[in-house]
Amino acid sequence: MIHERKTRICHVPVYACQACKKYELLPLIKSELLRYLSSPGQEPRRTRVSFADINESAYVLREAFRTYEGDSVAELQARCMKVFDERVNMLLDLFSYAQNLGDDDWMRQIEGRLEQLSSIKSLIPENSGNYSR
Repeated sequence: MIHERKTRICHVPVYACQACKKYELLPLIKSELLRYLSSPGQEPRRTRVSFADINESAYVLREAFRTYEGDSVAELQARCMKVFDERVNMLLDLFSYAQNLGDDDWMRQIEGRLEQLSSIKSLIPENSGNYSR
């Protein structure tokens, strides 16, 4: 994805129609992407950014596709669910650690990351055949 002919944003999850070759942003990702694009501190020079470094759901989807080697939709669904579950477990461990430290800011950050994951995880089983690599 290219924004204002300056910033190339990679690893943005989209629905991909194989018949008409059109791409559409996932609705749950769209608001996060717009928030990022409107955030202060965007440099005017040309840059390349991975959305997976900014958004937890994009990160997990990238990892699922990066490590997937099968051919069936069922295998892809299973891989996506496994990667999501592993990431959620890791974030819950981090949350517990932040809680033990009494770090409220870190806890809020982790909660936000968990919310991103929980909102998109429900889409994977029914639509996993529609994602573009």
